[in-house]
Amino acid sequence: MSSVWLCIPSARPPEEAEKVLRLYRERGYKIALCCDTQADYDAKGAEAGFTVREGGTYPGYAVAVNNLIRAAMLLDQSAEWFIAAGDDTEPDPRHSAEEIAKECREYFRYKSDVPEGLQPDQKYDYQRARQTFGVMQPTGDRWHEGVGGFTNAPIDRVCGSAWYGREYCRRMYQGTGPLFSGYKHMYVDEEAQEVAMKMGVFWQRRDLVQRHNHWGRGATDKALVVEPKLPEHLKKWNTQAHWDESKKLFLERKAAGFPGHEPL
Repeated sequence: MSSVWLCIPSARPPEEAEKVLRLYRERGYKIALCCDTQADYDAKGAEAGFTVREGGTYPGYAVAVNNLIRAAMLLDQSAEWFIAAGDDTEPDPRHSAEEIAKECREYFRYKSDVPEGLQPDQKYDYQRARQTFGVMQPTGDRWHEGVGGFTNAPIDRVCGSAWYGREYCRRMYQGTGPLFSGYKHMYVDEEAQEVAMKMGVFWQRRDLVQRHNHWGRGATDKALVVEPKLPEHLKKWNTQAHWDESKKLFLERKAAGFPGHEPL
């Protein structure tokens, strides 16, 4: 049996994060976290992960997730899928982790080929590698659909809570992980989707709902985690300057074909 890991930075207070993390545990997921302090990490009961070193700084979402996925792969040879979301995003309530993992394996078994040039991990045979060279994004949470002039929902345009297969993680961006480390917060998920589509291994599923309890939903939308305003730990990243800087980088990289995304 394979295992599925939620690999995320978590700055939310433990009593708030636990409301979401508990749902993952109940459905068979394992959890790897990057936290600011050891006390915060211990309180959240992660099975793997790390804290920001004393005196250090948070490396940004992409770097943190890539590092967490590597840690989970080293710890757990059965790990096949890794979810990059947030501690405000719930798992699909109708399916277990293993049920979804099995469906992903079957889908990518026929939809993708492992790139030539590198043999799969010795403990990870070719067939299993073929089944996990892919990216799946549940899109059943239709929050914000049709807002801002768009006809679709934000989750249609980005890998906001995607499942990344082990072989994809092991090989993309020259073996550094599934996410481009040049982004700190914004546009990580947009490049992730564009690159997965470029590789021909992207699968969107409207039948799966990973509800994002976004702070902007508020109490009017029955949010599990109610945020009446922008949480303190997100203020640094929700500035016009950061948006503009990240958008500029994304557009430059897109025009150049996302250099460096190529797999080993």
